[in-house]
Amino acid sequence: MNLGILHGGSFHQLAALRDPAVRAWRPREIYLPDAHEADFDGLDTLVVSDRLHPLLLARTAPALLRVAHAGGTVVVLGENTLTGWLPGLRGALPAETNFWWWRTGEDSGVRRTHEDHEAWEFLSTRAVRWHYHGLLEPPEGATALVHTVRENEGDPERQQVLLYEDRVSTAGRLIVTTMDPVYHHGSRFMPGATELLYGLLRWTGTPGHAWRSPAVAARLSP
Repeated sequence: MNLGILHGGSFHQLAALRDPAVRAWRPREIYLPDAHEADFDGLDTLVVSDRLHPLLLARTAPALLRVAHAGGTVVVLGENTLTGWLPGLRGALPAETNFWWWRTGEDSGVRRTHEDHEAWEFLSTRAVRWHYHGLLEPPEGATALVHTVRENEGDPERQQVLLYEDRVSTAGRLIVTTMDPVYHHGSRFMPGATELLYGLLRWTGTPGHAWRSPAVAARLSP
């Protein structure tokens, strides 16, 4: 797998990039302020790190989305401004963050769905139950994998989504979440965040799961 990680040079992003478990994937490190179209060429998967500068991210969006339009996977992590550039997204709302669910054990209201989905081969329950920074309304046809029942913004499984997979808005795949695992992994707290980051890398990088659209796969086959 040809993996790229888009980052802004923040301490938590650099710490995550120096983690041997991340470096084992041999990622191409792409520094957002200096990113050019050619930096995204040939990638199978691109991870858009959490907490990136919103104007720089929006400016770079057409280039990074070329990965998905070419049939690859783009993983967009939380605490990023998504409206205006992310294909298919129908809504994004802020949400109050409770930082202590992972420690107290109280019900976070976070629910897994589509238990037969391949994502759950790689993501544990703890990987998706620590906290979140917003609510998403995915496009019609996308698969909502995690939602919350604690908010009151609409149908939880359609308008209070925390993680979804979208195979309809591009020729490839978008995986989008409002959780920010790079920040917490790089800051060395919240074990569930580390599980989410590692799980996303395994899901998108494991042979047979490094997904391309059927049309693109057929075009690339001998």
